Amino acid sequence: MQQRSPQQQRQQAQRTFTVSEVAEFEYCPLVWWHEQFEPASQADSEELFARLVELEHEHDSQAPAIPEYQMIEQLLVKRGAFEVGRQQHSDHAEEVAEIEEERVSVPMMSTLTRPLLIAALVIFVVAVVLILVALALQ
Repeated sequence: MQQRSPQQQRQQAQRTFTVSEVAEFEYCPLVWWHEQFEPASQADSEELFARLVELEHEHDSQAPAIPEYQMIEQLLVKRGAFEVGRQQHSDHAEEVAEIEEERVSVPMMSTLTRPLLIAALVIFVVAVVLILVALALQ
């Protein structure tokens, strides 16, 4: 592996962009990102991890401050989070399916049931009162 001078390391860590690169970024940041970083985003996790180790050997404790290191680290984290998220989604879907199978359908009260129930209760109370009045008058 080729050793880089401290000046080369600083230049890589603090990359300068050309005017055309800035214009491309302004026009469409997504296209610019893919042109810059797609090779890394298409690489498998083992290659990315190897590159992280290489950057750590080249830059020691300053490696996490390098934009390339941060980008690769984020790609690896997102890939891991994606796998965890997919598993969580699958587990949740299975739980929902089980609940749907076990769920007993409960009949819903219609909008007329409550007023009818109240009317029947009022009629019952009036009937009891009339019976008691009739008994008291005899």
